[in-house]
Amino acid sequence: MSGESLKVQLEWQGGKRIQVSARGNRIAVDQIYEDGREGMGFRPTELLLGALGACTMGTLLGFCENMKIPVESFSIEVEGKREKAPERVGEVRLSLVLSGDVPEERIETLRRVAKGCRVHYTMTHPPNIVLDLALNERVASKNKND
Repeated sequence: MSGESLKVQLEWQGGKRIQVSARGNRIAVDQIYEDGREGMGFRPTELLLGALGACTMGTLLGFCENMKIPVESFSIEVEGKREKAPERVGEVRLSLVLSGDVPEERIETLRRVAKGCRVHYTMTHPPNIVLDLALNERVASKNKND
């Protein structure tokens, strides 16, 4: 793997519950159960949408700070539309609400900057995914294109 490496570890907790860890931080991931019960954590697709929203917000806040644009409040709602065949998130809509003394001539720049976060770029330029599966101590690498 070239460039800066990122690492996240996941551990099955039983049922459909998974613990995700990175740099000493933990978050619970769960799903809706067959009996309709809500899980005790985020769904994987909610984490995907949350990552996009957090990256977008961080990118815009950094830009506003650098450009001395005062921000009074900022919120983002991210909505994903489910698709089938294959099952995935087929469309994502970000609704940003930014309050502050934002010059009118900066609005289009803010839209452009918002699309420049790493997660947005990753989703629009998908990475090559390599899957290594260890089964009873045998390891097999599989490229997503294989």
